[in-house]
Amino acid sequence: MEKKIKRICVVDTVYTLLLYYLICGINKEDIFILSGGVPKEIRKNIKHIYFPHFKHSDLPDSNLILITLKRFLILTKRAYGIIKLRILLFFKTRNYNIEVYGHGHLNFSFPLYEYENSYIIEDGLGNYRDLAEPEYSQSRLLKFFGFYTNDLYEGFGTHKNIKKVYLTKNEIPKIIENKTEVIDMHKLWKDLTENEKNNILEIFNIKLEDINFNNETVLILTQPLAEDNVTLKEELSIYNFLIEKFKDKNIIIKPHPRDPKNYNEIFPKIKIIDKYFPIELLNLIGIEPDIACSVVSTALINFKKSKIYVYDGELKNEILITARNDLIKLIKKENMEIIK
Repeated sequence: MEKKIKRICVVDTVYTLLLYYLICGINKEDIFILSGGVPKEIRKNIKHIYFPHFKHSDLPDSNLILITLKRFLILTKRAYGIIKLRILLFFKTRNYNIEVYGHGHLNFSFPLYEYENSYIIEDGLGNYRDLAEPEYSQSRLLKFFGFYTNDLYEGFGTHKNIKKVYLTKNEIPKIIENKTEVIDMHKLWKDLTENEKNNILEIFNIKLEDINFNNETVLILTQPLAEDNVTLKEELSIYNFLIEKFKDKNIIIKPHPRDPKNYNEIFPKIKIIDKYFPIELLNLIGIEPDIACSVVSTALINFKKSKIYVYDGELKNEILITARNDLIKLIKKENMEIIK
């Protein structure tokens, strides 16, 4: 008797979680392995296994002993978490044929390399980088404990067990072009039943009555710029600039899902919409602002009918300057209108 198929979804962003639902549909029997990149406000709507982030960012700057000790503890916790995850998956999957979907570059992505039917789902621009075969073969022991040093290659599609890579754009890395499928989010959304669409909206806590894009709406997309060493003062000055520039219009701020700031307190007179759902959902349900603006957010290209404003003030960070230039090129390539 042929075994039933059971899917495992391994993701760490709400964007890829949305793509998973569009590709695979909603099945309560699916196993979800999620981490902090999917906010708890979304995770609470999904039966899932939580794998915590183990960051090196909290390491002290100068004390070598403390740095070594903390790094050891982080690696130990990570290996312990992987072993627990392996045991749990063994009991949950041993009588099934397994298909794994999601991110292959995470520190808990080992299912995507070990099950034969594995599928990568786009995470962002990282999926479009130039890829090459790994330069060396990695030890099985390291892989067993979840340490994949070849993840920048294998994690984006080169591993032999990855059967397909789902992308949304045509700029496909040559090395994976034979296993890539370009998907149309709008077509996949259109093919869903109304009940399926409503289920997805509920998972992402979207209430349509709370989203009012009337009266010449300007949508400001924030980002966690502190990750690029931008001070809070610098970042808020950018948003204040945008608010002042469009002060005669209906301004709405959509925070990035990983942006920790409380914008209701920072800008009490500005409408703030739920930051946790993927911005692409607005476009799928036909809600578009008159003007969409940001600093370096590639999410701007989702608003084909909107005018686009890319912040053109001073940026001190070279990474952001490069990202902004790349974004402008991308928008122009999509033949979208950029305003000054």
